[in-house]
Amino acid sequence: MAVTSLVFENNPSKEARHAELLNSLREHFNNPDLDIEYTSKGKPVLKGINKYISVTTTENVMVCALSDTPIGIDGEHTARFSGESRTDYIGIAERFFTEEEADFIREGEDTGIRFAKIWIRKEAYCKYTGKGLSDFPNFSVTDGERFYGKINGIPVKRFSVNFPGSNEFLFAIVGDYSV
Repeated sequence: MAVTSLVFENNPSKEARHAELLNSLREHFNNPDLDIEYTSKGKPVLKGINKYISVTTTENVMVCALSDTPIGIDGEHTARFSGESRTDYIGIAERFFTEEEADFIREGEDTGIRFAKIWIRKEAYCKYTGKGLSDFPNFSVTDGERFYGKINGIPVKRFSVNFPGSNEFLFAIVGDYSV
């Protein structure tokens, strides 16, 4: 599976994001009849074309990943997780992540970034499966020391998206893909 990524400016309005994404995809595929529907968990599904889609928004960026096979993508702006944040990332991990994931965060120096690296992998997998964030405790992305290359047999890895300032973001992608 080859992955195509499209980068847009994020808009706070869900309706505006949908309209921009839909218009861009219609243009990208030269298909004015293409439509996007959403599952009950919010997973986008393309209608009128045999492609899969996953979308992530963070800060001022919206990234759309397209593929011939199922896919999930998530990303975060690292500034949100570094510096003087008072967020208790270890506490959140202990409540919503697996024990191995909480250990990974607890045993590192930059708990915010370590948390973000786990979060994007877990959310990308949930976007791939369409199950939603309530599935977080049911799988792990790390053994506590390093990240797994697969979750339940599905490849997961860091994903590079190029745009101005992209070095300030982390992205993960899940699916049987090649880039």
